[in-house]
Amino acid sequence: MLRRPLCFAALLLGCSALIHTQSPKDGHVLGPSYENSYFKFTYTWPKFLQPFDMNSLLFPKRSPSNNEFLLFSARQGGEPDGIVVVAERMNVPTQHSGGLKSSSDFMDLIAHFRPEQHVTSQSRKHFTNADGLVFDELDYVEDGVPSSAIIFQMKDFLIAFKCNAKSVNELNEMNKSIAEIRKTK
Repeated sequence: MLRRPLCFAALLLGCSALIHTQSPKDGHVLGPSYENSYFKFTYTWPKFLQPFDMNSLLFPKRSPSNNEFLLFSARQGGEPDGIVVVAERMNVPTQHSGGLKSSSDFMDLIAHFRPEQHVTSQSRKHFTNADGLVFDELDYVEDGVPSSAIIFQMKDFLIAFKCNAKSVNELNEMNKSIAEIRKTK
């Protein structure tokens, strides 16, 4: 008699596991790394940063076009310097664009700085890391703060890292950590 309820419970548990659909937000911190099982990558941040509670960031809880997903953030203590990681679904029309087609397209959108932003220098790079991921990088100084935007494509998404640092050396460490992202299975 006990066998039938146990079989039913096992069947119910198995079905509920199948119902869970993966989401771009399926990521978690494991030791000194952020792992995302949807995009299948692992990112290890520099040791001077710590994961930051994303609920305290001033981002909308949900994008109106359902095309943007806040994935991860790390900061240097209570300082505003650090990294924010966002996934942007490609080819989704929004109020601001007809949909991003490539990482270069997204980088062009980022590089249109407004005069009040006081951006003093810019450099762009395009490179491929050891795992074959192709990156676009924009380094700049905004109001005296070394900053960067680094983008790569996974599935039909662009993964964007926005970095602000206290110094050029710290920004270089952040940029290097992003370039070392690994694909996972």
